[in-house]
Amino acid sequence: MTGAAHGLGRAIAERLASDGCSVLIADVQRDDAHRTAEEIRARGGQATPLALDVSNEAAVTAAYADIDARFGRLDILVNNAGISGERAPVESMSRSAFDTTVRINLTSTFLMSRGAIALMRRNRWGRIVNMSSLSARGVPGRNRSNYVASKAGILGFSRVLADEVGRDGITVNCVAPSRIVTALTIAMAAGNNEYFERGAAETVVGRIGEPVDVAHAVAWLCSDGASVVTGATLDVNGGTSMI
Repeated sequence: MTGAAHGLGRAIAERLASDGCSVLIADVQRDDAHRTAEEIRARGGQATPLALDVSNEAAVTAAYADIDARFGRLDILVNNAGISGERAPVESMSRSAFDTTVRINLTSTFLMSRGAIALMRRNRWGRIVNMSSLSARGVPGRNRSNYVASKAGILGFSRVLADEVGRDGITVNCVAPSRIVTALTIAMAAGNNEYFERGAAETVVGRIGEPVDVAHAVAWLCSDGASVVTGATLDVNGGTSMI
């Protein structure tokens, strides 16, 4: 899975490893990927670090060739790598800021998914889970056109891919979290508890999510129990939005 060294990605990797999966910790931050893999192995799980820039087509192609040579199969792909990107109104956002966010969030999902299909098709079984966002589900927020466009694009892309590969035994779904307590959001809050209090107040369950909440959702979509669920979006937002 991608973006697996920290935050949501790490929680998902830990959950899948606890379910018996052999997990590839793919992340652009090489040292952190190694550290996360080591800690999963220390708890009895199977994990291998993979330094990877998911937005680089040549790097993705080389990574899949390596996965094929070393493991000979791929059953699950979780496209979690992404950035929030620069915030600015459309009229003042630079082309570079828009393109960078779309490339890292959306284009990487395309590249990774495209590479996974052939390996999954061999065994006529596969699970692709793409990380979208509440922002793409009707609560976008201002000054985030680059981020929202990339996350909404993931929803549309996933539906098309689900239609294309369903008869190959491959399902494709999205998870759309709202505000989650991670190191990144804690840093964004910068000590302002109102950031989290406001997020909790917007839910109907009275709290915002933890990374493990997202991990449970992803794990279910990867299970045999979700074998007829495809082209769907699972919202993990505490009822902030119900659509």
